[in-house]
Amino acid sequence: MTALPSLSEVEKELDESGQSAWKRLLDAEKLAITPSASALVATVAEYNNLLVGARVVGFFILDFKKHSRSISFAERAHRKLVQQVHSCWTPTSAEEGECLKNLIDLGTQLQNHLIRACMLRVLLSRDPV
Repeated sequence: MTALPSLSEVEKELDESGQSAWKRLLDAEKLAITPSASALVATVAEYNNLLVGARVVGFFILDFKKHSRSISFAERAHRKLVQQVHSCWTPTSAEEGECLKNLIDLGTQLQNHLIRACMLRVLLSRDPV
């Protein structure tokens, strides 16, 4: 999967809150790439989920913002997703690992929703046997 673009590449597209969320996603991606990330998770699958989770959330944020003028719900979806990224780092989350796990969970939820939507579309488009 492609790495997230740097902040300088996307800062013109994002508002202040979006830029702040982007910095957190870049930090999570950077941490996921380092050897110390394996200490945060128990399995290789969880390690991959950390990296994929940050990237999926990031690319959704960019995509929603990019289409916010042409698709009616995209701006609201963009704002909601940025808010959800910020909520991963709640004041009660003292540990960075806990915050990253929250981000993994958010990315996993987005992946699962996308897969379900795609599968539903495939199933509905099939001719009955």
